[in-house]
Amino acid sequence: MAGLGLGPQDFALFGIRDPDGRTAALEATIGPKLQLIGTPLVGGLSRVTGAQLEPQPARLPHRRTSAPGEVLVAFCEPEHTWLKAPHLALAVSREHLHARVGARPGADNAAAMRTALLREAANLARKGKPFRKLRPYTGWDGEELPEVAPTQSSAFWEELAAELEPSGAGIDVGVAWTAEEARSLALGDLLGAYRDLAPLFKLLVNAA
Repeated sequence: MAGLGLGPQDFALFGIRDPDGRTAALEATIGPKLQLIGTPLVGGLSRVTGAQLEPQPARLPHRRTSAPGEVLVAFCEPEHTWLKAPHLALAVSREHLHARVGARPGADNAAAMRTALLREAANLARKGKPFRKLRPYTGWDGEELPEVAPTQSSAFWEELAAELEPSGAGIDVGVAWTAEEARSLALGDLLGAYRDLAPLFKLLVNAA
């Protein structure tokens, strides 16, 4: 199998209707594959972000009424869990592979991150090309991709900052490749995407 080692049979697991059956299949198959990708990827991520990162695989919820829409491996600084700090994520869903950056409103430094985003909204809007394919994933159900975000507008970044309020949904933005494109991707392609996301991640992780 070429590229990252993800093939049609992996994406097909999201077609399992039974929630417990899908969760078990994702944990047994895609979870370990993402961990294998994350191990050599994390060194490059640390270089492009300037932060010492480690992979932290996420646990999938076991829910009888709804099956998981994605499985991911998260990367954040070792002294934190990805639920409490800015993080990068590599995720697989039914039809796509995703490179993302996120932060939750309950993160330890959420207020400082919110202030930093508001302060830098205009500068982020001027970044142009690195963010031209950015999509907002907050509240995403794992099916049809979210629309590309209007990143050239300061208002978008200000709205993103508001999601770090205690009542907000948090930040989860990134880029996607189709399942077919993912078959031929290499680690260098992933690093290129994370390099584009790095200005946002650096802003969040260095917020004070």
